[in-house]
Amino acid sequence: MNAISIHSACGAFLATVFLGPLFAQAADGAKNEEAIREVLSGKTSVAHAAWWGFNAEESTEALQSAIHSKAKKVVVEKMSGPWIVDKIELASDQELVFEPGAVVLAKKGAFHGTADSLFTATNKKNIRLTGPGATLQMHRADYDSPAYKKAEWRHVINLHGCDQVTIAGLTLAESGGDGIYLGVGRNGEPNRNITIRDVVCDRNYRQGISVITAENLLIENCTLKNTAGTAPAAGIDFEPNHPRERLVNCVMRNCTIEDNQGYGIHVYARPLDGTSAPVSLRIENCVTRGSNALSASVITSCGETGPLQGEIDFVQCRFEDDGHAGIRIGSKPPTGVKLRFVDCTIADPSDQPSLAAPIRFGTHPGDLQATGGVEFVDCTICEKVDRPVMKYDDALGSNLLGVTGTITVLRGGQKTVYALDRDLIDKWVPFDSVLTIRPVALDGLRFEPVGGDSRPSERKLPVHRLRGEARYLVAAAAGDTVRLCLRHQTVGRQDGKAATVEVLSPGGKEIHRLSIEAGQEADCMFTADASGAYTILGQADRNTLQMVSATHPVAMAAYKGRFHLIYTRGDYYFRVPADVREFGIRVQGEGDGERVAATIRDAAGAIRFEQADISDARSLHVKREPTAEGETWRLSLAKPSTGVLEDVYLEFRGIPAVVGFDPPSLPQPATSR
Repeated sequence: MNAISIHSACGAFLATVFLGPLFAQAADGAKNEEAIREVLSGKTSVAHAAWWGFNAEESTEALQSAIHSKAKKVVVEKMSGPWIVDKIELASDQELVFEPGAVVLAKKGAFHGTADSLFTATNKKNIRLTGPGATLQMHRADYDSPAYKKAEWRHVINLHGCDQVTIAGLTLAESGGDGIYLGVGRNGEPNRNITIRDVVCDRNYRQGISVITAENLLIENCTLKNTAGTAPAAGIDFEPNHPRERLVNCVMRNCTIEDNQGYGIHVYARPLDGTSAPVSLRIENCVTRGSNALSASVITSCGETGPLQGEIDFVQCRFEDDGHAGIRIGSKPPTGVKLRFVDCTIADPSDQPSLAAPIRFGTHPGDLQATGGVEFVDCTICEKVDRPVMKYDDALGSNLLGVTGTITVLRGGQKTVYALDRDLIDKWVPFDSVLTIRPVALDGLRFEPVGGDSRPSERKLPVHRLRGEARYLVAAAAGDTVRLCLRHQTVGRQDGKAATVEVLSPGGKEIHRLSIEAGQEADCMFTADASGAYTILGQADRNTLQMVSATHPVAMAAYKGRFHLIYTRGDYYFRVPADVREFGIRVQGEGDGERVAATIRDAAGAIRFEQADISDARSLHVKREPTAEGETWRLSLAKPSTGVLEDVYLEFRGIPAVVGFDPPSLPQPATSR
């Protein structure tokens, strides 16, 4: 047995410390067989990973063998270079201690599986990963290259259904997904009793931390920064995927979230509902700052199974994002989760904030209730510009309900205290009367060309891009050969999988189908077996389709009355049927940074609507007497003077959502009843 005798300066004997086998750090590359036998036999409970043979080229086997040794503690030493490893599986009942300065680095050219992570544990328990001053790092840029299949799940630490896990002191960087991912176990188990403390998540691809399902979670004293790559690109995202998942007794406190491409704090609980375990989430004394796209976002649910219940509290948080300090709340019904902001401050340092209002509310298509039920307890807004305190992007035709509390606004040396009541909220967010008009379903309507010469004549169409679902109507006579050209384009970093396109007869029968690869054009040809309007239905997911050219009259159509366009400008035409007494049109950009200019002219050419910089929805509400014939109106889209022209939404109510590319003197599809 080896021992070290310790003496005083004068030579007096003080102590002898028995160390067991003297297994200090092995030299690089040296494998210590004697030490390994001591660990495997259970004679020592503390192992050093280097005993299994550190190799500067790759040390996957050494580190994995040390973890599989069943040692209660495994020390990962600071070596002459990083521990270069492929995928590592964690073990239950073990502490993994990374020495200060130690670096575990993902192996270049590895991690090709879409969910390959640096450290993974599934249904494991009693794990500690500690390492103040140590770094676990991947190669984010590599996974975004053509050499890798696009994915967002190559995490640094990937936990599924684990219990009693502590992660402390580590820097987690450059993943192809999240710094830490808390996902569901093999049989749907949540992660339980998880502590994440003094951790830095830096330059990850999707999120600093993603919480899919957790019970008894504590995140404290962490820094989440520089996330960029794929949406949501947040500092932290609480985002269950299924009603059975949960966010129960989750606490985040004393954290800094800065300079993320997406939101600082994102709570996306829309998949949870009235059947889910009530949520309990508290975010306390946290700061968002720098270039986060938005400080905090809370989206819950109010569908057919009832709204999610529980409590979400933001307490003494400070939102300082430059130009983007603000809160977004959506699909949060008054009867659902209790949402409170207590002693929180929105302090935007920018002279030109991009947000139209620091507090935004909204509903989404499919919601069954208005948004509301939010309390602001002694909250403060500090800003340099005069702008609305709140805005409401409503897709339902509802008032903002149950917003209470007190907000103090400090602006230009002036202090104004607002007590939030029904009258003030109605003044700040007036009701949009257009939303009382029902959209017109396209089912059962007959379409035919109107005006001009409808004989086949191939021509290019104005440049436009329909995002997600692209639906066109093409008018053809029996026996005509119809030739169309369509283009499929990706948006930003979205996955470039092929888009499917169906051709449906006037009776709704599929007569042709094709697939278009991303970035490609494809011809679509068919022979009309009956006269009428043929539907071209394309599905491009989050990408776009465009009709490039056509031999026959063509128009865009929106089945539910709402178009999602991107990078689209120019003149477009729509029909107002003769018997319509009331209709409305809503135009909307995508948040405060993406805006659009729009003008609507009636059949006589008079301007009925004109807005230069539209971010949240703006409406035209028209009441009219029936006419002998239908009318053709013109809609013009243009670049805004502030922000950029990207995503644009058009919503038609009271008239069919059918928009043509031709002026009145040329053929275009129109409706008749």
